[in-house]
Amino acid sequence: MAVLFLLVGLLAELIGGVLLGMALARSRGRTAPSVVELDALLAPVRENIESLRRAADGANRDRAAAESAITTQLTAVQERYAGLEEATGQLRLALAGGKTRGQWGEMQLEGLLDHAGLLEGVHYRRQGLRDSGTRPDIVVLLPGGGEVLVDAKFPFDAYWQSISETDETRRAEMLRKHAADVLARARELAGKGYSDVSTSPDFVVMFLPLESLLSVSLEADPLLLEKSFERRVVLATPTSMVALLRTIAFGYQRQLMAENAEEIRAAGAEMLSRLGTLSEHLDGMRRGLEQAVRGYNSFVGSYDRQVLVQARRLHEMGVEAPKGVAGAEPVAAEIRVSGSAVPRDA
Repeated sequence: MAVLFLLVGLLAELIGGVLLGMALARSRGRTAPSVVELDALLAPVRENIESLRRAADGANRDRAAAESAITTQLTAVQERYAGLEEATGQLRLALAGGKTRGQWGEMQLEGLLDHAGLLEGVHYRRQGLRDSGTRPDIVVLLPGGGEVLVDAKFPFDAYWQSISETDETRRAEMLRKHAADVLARARELAGKGYSDVSTSPDFVVMFLPLESLLSVSLEADPLLLEKSFERRVVLATPTSMVALLRTIAFGYQRQLMAENAEEIRAAGAEMLSRLGTLSEHLDGMRRGLEQAVRGYNSFVGSYDRQVLVQARRLHEMGVEAPKGVAGAEPVAAEIRVSGSAVPRDA
């Protein structure tokens, strides 16, 4: 619209300039330009005005398209915001109960267990009933024996109220309340005596599935970690929890390597034992061959001394045989004997 007003103003100025030129020409006694001449003078003006009009039309179309796109995007943002508000409300209702919070914390914890490469039923189990009747959410088995007990229930109400609180004083009060709730939960876990009835280390892990659940607590109470440690409760967020689980998974890998090395050693010992038995058989065969060679050579010597001498004498006496009697050659080859043997285990 502003471009259109500019065009109209420019046209008015041009026409006024032409009329003023005609009036000045009359006042000076000159002949006013004819209609044809005036039309020729205004032709460039009309062309420029037409170009400006086309440009203004294009600008108006672009503006309308941009306004339509912005309207569409704003509508989508409003719909997403409404959906986010609904989902947030549902999440708040879902996390309002301690049991539901524990289930959600377990889901987050199981994701970390899977990420660390630990398998349920092999490296951990869920909700193993202890002798005292307490139920840790996850029991992580340690390589070589022992276990780490993890509880996934966590305080949330005061933290949630602090997020939506706009008043700084009220927000600080809610954060202090959240820190107190975390410490109270640590006291509750300490009172269950998990480590007294298990082979776990002397602590229980309290899993907080959001990093901010711990960070805002420490802002409100910098001694919160120390107070929890005194009660043999370790506060763990996803970052520290995945580090612990990856360390346990590494221990399993080292244990598997050690077991494989022991199996290789046992298999090698069995192989050497079988080779020893085979060597005994070969030695027996060697002794048998040597005895056979000695017996053969003894027979050849006796055959040459006892039989062939008498056969020659009969031949000299004119006894003719259909076949000649040939002598036998002794065996001169030696049987190779190994120079060393593999020693047996004591």
